[in-house]
Amino acid sequence: MALFDWIAVALIGVSMLLGLMRGLVFEVISLIGWVAAFIAAQWLASGVAAWLPFGDPQGAWRYPLAFVLVFVAVVFGVGLVAALTRKLITVVGLRPVDRILGAAFGAARGVVALLVFAVVVHLLVLSDSAWWHESRSAIVLDAALQGLKPSLPEKLASYLP
Repeated sequence: MALFDWIAVALIGVSMLLGLMRGLVFEVISLIGWVAAFIAAQWLASGVAAWLPFGDPQGAWRYPLAFVLVFVAVVFGVGLVAALTRKLITVVGLRPVDRILGAAFGAARGVVALLVFAVVVHLLVLSDSAWWHESRSAIVLDAALQGLKPSLPEKLASYLP
């Protein structure tokens, strides 16, 4: 096996282990939280920037600071909800099932990360590199991208094999 194959196996393994430790419910709530934080930060940053009590009201740093503040606040709040939900699942006795499903979610997350990496490899024209051609994982990833190609945006799909 090539070095990239070992890296791919390690990535999926680590992602599975994280999913196993955290559990499916925590992972899903956290993922939703990150998306919600990004959306909330986009919607609320300009309003929060106006409330910041210091500095020049027209300062270029106000909006980015407000964006970060809203993002961090939402991620923190959703993290608390996820932790409380994890405790509830433990009390109810569903923790073993939650962990097994979390490992499956982690494996899927690892595969998605590898597919994103394969897209980047093709976008940067690194697919002609020796390390990519030597890898067995690259063949599988390219085949998966071929299957997904019809569902991708045309501009992105034009860069794929």
